[in-house]
Amino acid sequence: MDNEKEFILHNDCIKLYNNRLYSNIFTDENIVSKKKVIKYGSDQYYGYYMEKGRDTYFCPDLYADLLPFKINETHEIDYRGDVFKILIEVPTTIQIPTEQRLTWNKLLDVFCAFKHTNPLHQRLYNNCILASWVDRINFRASTEAGFGKDSASGIIAELVNSMANIYGASFAKLEYLLKNKLIILNEMGNLKKDEKQQMQEFLLAVGDYSNKYVKRTRKTNLTQEEYDISRTSLVIFSNLPHYYINKGQEYFDQMFTEAVTDRFIPFVFEGRLATKFGEMQDPTGIVDNYEEVYKDVIATLNYYRENPITEIKYKVPDTIKFSDDQMTRAGRTFYTILKYIGEDAETQEEFDEMATTLYSAYKKYGEVLKGSQPTQDILR
Repeated sequence: MDNEKEFILHNDCIKLYNNRLYSNIFTDENIVSKKKVIKYGSDQYYGYYMEKGRDTYFCPDLYADLLPFKINETHEIDYRGDVFKILIEVPTTIQIPTEQRLTWNKLLDVFCAFKHTNPLHQRLYNNCILASWVDRINFRASTEAGFGKDSASGIIAELVNSMANIYGASFAKLEYLLKNKLIILNEMGNLKKDEKQQMQEFLLAVGDYSNKYVKRTRKTNLTQEEYDISRTSLVIFSNLPHYYINKGQEYFDQMFTEAVTDRFIPFVFEGRLATKFGEMQDPTGIVDNYEEVYKDVIATLNYYRENPITEIKYKVPDTIKFSDDQMTRAGRTFYTILKYIGEDAETQEEFDEMATTLYSAYKKYGEVLKGSQPTQDILR
């Protein structure tokens, strides 16, 4: 297939590669509890609960120092009503690559392989999503259906795992996933009144760039009471407001107070994916042919996660302005994204175009709201 490179990051391909690479592999992020004690036969074990997929494991603490590792042998037991697998053989330590094998620009080339009717908006959006995984930002992405919002986030989820995309988010499910580096809330229109209030408080805390979050719900064997969110990004996906208006539903700015909406800078990204995904016929062959590309992407993402960009390479255009109040949240996020756009751009002129286009995408949301129904502060 002549255009198979276009499909390197097709969902079928990256899912296949994920199954090959991560089968039985665990990292610190799979730990979901503080140190616990259980009884197994006549013995007593101290250790940690771990989770992967639908299965729960108990890792004796003497093995925890070996993370990341691959599990070799387990035994399923039940203890005080919980069923889980206990590690009974020393796991095999593995090395997860952390190396800059690709420049940020070349990394974006891979993520932008799908054809799109608005390539510049596609690239800006991918810069935002990748920056949200390697750094810390909070933003909203609002698009028409078909833009491809879930594409980049799904790729990250399969290749480096620590990402949660929550559809129709319930608050309890959100708290359960706080150990992820990137959390995406996808369509929150089904929240009940009490969940909406809880979500409001959570969004206030995370959107304010707090370093810790204390669970409102009671801790269990498989959850913690306090989470370090100092490197956790929160991204909110939605369609444009008129989509919800036409369905008689609330959109984000109607669901939450201005104190919340101001914490998550909105962008309107335009265009649609144009790749004909039905033409992809041999995912196994593509994965075999481009295995080194997957490895390079993973190593490079891990590298930038450990070595985030610290400054904007180019001069920021004078037309980009935020008030002093906006700089603490919206401005902070925008200028963090500009650090990565600076790594993507090859000249000052290219940077100017990308930066001003992103700023226009931010301003566009305000214009869209003016053409929508008046916002209602229903929590007050």
